[in-house]
Amino acid sequence: MTAAPDPVQRAKAVSSAQNALTAAADQLKVAPSDDFKLERAISGARGVQYLTYKRLHKGLPVYGGEAIVTTDISGQVVHSVASGQQSELAVSATPKVTAAQAAQTARERLVKVESVGKPTLSIYAATKTPRLAWEVSVTGRTKDAPSIQHVYVDAVNGKVVDAWDDVRAGIGNGYYNGNSVQITTSGSGSSYSMADSTRPGLRCGGMNGQTYTGTDDNWGTGAGTNLETACVDAMFGGQKEWDMLREWLGRNGINGSGAHFPVRVGLNEVNAYWYGTHAEFGRNSSSTRQLTPLDVVGHEFGHGVFQFSGSGGSGSGNETGGMNESTGDIMGALTEHYVNHPASLDPPDYLVGEEADLAGSGEIRNMYNPQAKGHPNCYSSSLPSQPVHNAAGPQNHWFYLLAEGTNPVGKPASTVCSGPTPLTGIGIQKAGQIFMGGLNTKTAPWNHAKARVATLNAAKSLFPGSCVEFNATKAAWTAVNVPATNDPTCTSQGNDFSVSLNPASGSVNTGETAQTTLSTTVTTGSAQSVSLRTTGTLPAGVSVTFTPATIQSGQSSTVRVSTASNTPTGTHSIRILADGASVDKEAAYSLNVGTVAQDDYSIALNPTSATVERGASTQTTLSTTVTNGSAQSVSLSAGTLPTGVTVTFSPATIQSGQSSTVTIATTAGATVGTHTISLNGDGPSADRSASFSLTVNGGGGETTWATWTAYTAGQIVTYQGVSYRCIQAHTSLPGWEPSNVPALWARV
Repeated sequence: MTAAPDPVQRAKAVSSAQNALTAAADQLKVAPSDDFKLERAISGARGVQYLTYKRLHKGLPVYGGEAIVTTDISGQVVHSVASGQQSELAVSATPKVTAAQAAQTARERLVKVESVGKPTLSIYAATKTPRLAWEVSVTGRTKDAPSIQHVYVDAVNGKVVDAWDDVRAGIGNGYYNGNSVQITTSGSGSSYSMADSTRPGLRCGGMNGQTYTGTDDNWGTGAGTNLETACVDAMFGGQKEWDMLREWLGRNGINGSGAHFPVRVGLNEVNAYWYGTHAEFGRNSSSTRQLTPLDVVGHEFGHGVFQFSGSGGSGSGNETGGMNESTGDIMGALTEHYVNHPASLDPPDYLVGEEADLAGSGEIRNMYNPQAKGHPNCYSSSLPSQPVHNAAGPQNHWFYLLAEGTNPVGKPASTVCSGPTPLTGIGIQKAGQIFMGGLNTKTAPWNHAKARVATLNAAKSLFPGSCVEFNATKAAWTAVNVPATNDPTCTSQGNDFSVSLNPASGSVNTGETAQTTLSTTVTTGSAQSVSLRTTGTLPAGVSVTFTPATIQSGQSSTVRVSTASNTPTGTHSIRILADGASVDKEAAYSLNVGTVAQDDYSIALNPTSATVERGASTQTTLSTTVTNGSAQSVSLSAGTLPTGVTVTFSPATIQSGQSSTVTIATTAGATVGTHTISLNGDGPSADRSASFSLTVNGGGGETTWATWTAYTAGQIVTYQGVSYRCIQAHTSLPGWEPSNVPALWARV
């Protein structure tokens, strides 16, 4: 995994992105009254950065108008700028339909309504013709399942423009992860809870949302019907998916900004659901086990990865829905391969639900041959009419062909729908990085044509100078009949690498030795052998050793710079040559010989920012590096904090050169907005600090719950001094205006 960008690199990325937005104004269909606001910045595999900008038009949020800028790890090179908006906005900001009317329209989509969010006026720009619309969230049930409807109602004619369900159903296999599985919990002594202390938001409990607690840290019985056991499996799967996202895909948490989500078990249904804010897991059809093993958990939280990637949201339409389901399957497969259980448990595969036997027919989906379960292997124009679980087939098939090819060793063979054959896979880890890179630039509406272009761009960004991954990605899309539209091109470059020193300078007294680490990174092509030596004349008495002296580009070496009693005082530049097979690189180390400056250190944070809902928490890692002299004891503290925000350090005292995990928590009453939090290091000889940017949202996805009032036919009410008679029994929001709904009210 490539380290996340440091604050300087992130700042360069933001500056580059802002310049790119200006340069791409025509491409982005920017209107004079448009404005862009940085919504989130996510780091991906190999240090690639994805910056998502929210578009505002006349101050109103624009759905589909988000702009996503992709840069390299340095932040200086912009790889792509993407947006789903198709036309320049020229929309009136004055609605003809009231918020109450829009809420009533949205309410009618559910059989049972539990709550309705406050309508938000916005611009809907995911189609050719943008329009003013009310955005409404309605929670309740359809006739078959729970539902959180996300509805856009045209603010001029009152018709539904678009809608989708944030609740996603799915299934998985029924294996447990072993009787002695290790999970991270919280507590000590005789008070413990199934809440992960290292992955903010991940906890598990019953359907009432309460986290399970106990007097010891020994959970579950190992029985398939035991709900505490189900939580052991759910916590293990959620933790391993988090680790896979971090170590394989370079992603910080399920939402990309350091957050996980809670789990509820004991759902009395043969199903599992992603609710947009938590996951719920039921049982299999024979009621012999709960549905909480690896690929079920990976699948459901995979919906969260989809929701919090690119322009955000789950999206509408069966094609987008199928790609959302496929994302769950892909995340489940990646998690299984990351864990790599032995055959006695649940070995990694590309089947979905094969061991739960949900309805007595084995697996639910087959990624290497979707048609084995009646789902399409190949993309076609009829895909949008397929049920969403069926519509997952083409992208699942594409992912298998990209990762494994048509005739992999030790795995099932797969076929192509069209194009060249056989295909050679690039491995599931690289395939996952390319898939995630494409998903990070998701725009509305998301479809296979966009995914093809996005993943090709991702392959170029992630593997610069190499066309192997690009060509494999392209061939796999062609193999499942997703046609080329605006494909980028790839030209192979020669093998190249970069070299850096950390630290780049050091101070010693005569006769002492300084040490630094020389690191290399493959920038284009393949790795090559690199021999390390000094070049130029060394100062008297100075010798330099490398351990090892020969490395492969991508590896590191420890460099020791030794001085003698006759080494002259002052600052000397030590030139280090990295002699590669195809190219040479040079780095300079600044050696100060004489009286050593006082002990000093630097502080860095990773990540440097996060967005949370009120009541939630996030984490960052505070790292220190000795920059002068020797290590020293450093006490950590936070500066003045906004209302409702607390900061804790684990540990609170470190030696410079060590790290601490910083947990930043908020209460339900925390002040909404973006706050700069100073994280301070207090050392005996030097004090240092770094800034963390915390954005606190209103909680609950910005939903404001409203109480509805029931009215009976014939009832007389007075509104603003005028009496009205109810024509038809119904419920309305507070603040309704009877004069605006003549079908329900008549003036007396």
